[in-house]
Amino acid sequence: MIIFNLVGIIMMIIGFTISFGIGAILGTDAEGPLMMILGPILIAMDVTDRLRSKGGHLYIPSRGGSLFFLPVWAFGVLWFVLGIYDTVQGGS
Repeated sequence: MIIFNLVGIIMMIIGFTISFGIGAILGTDAEGPLMMILGPILIAMDVTDRLRSKGGHLYIPSRGGSLFFLPVWAFGVLWFVLGIYDTVQGGS
């Protein structure tokens, strides 16, 4: 059983690459800010892909990027919220 799709993996790779690149430019490698950058990037990529594709649907994982049967945009929301929490709490 496959628990992800190629689109989801590619979105994650691109998102992490952009996030770490922006973090390097800003001079930070702290988890909170990087997650706050990654979240909106993933949300934007996945929602854009789902709305542009003919069979796209916001909630059905197989109609866009997905990992562990969850849409990639859901991971983006989760990481953004956790990034805010980590930054406010003064995490690593």
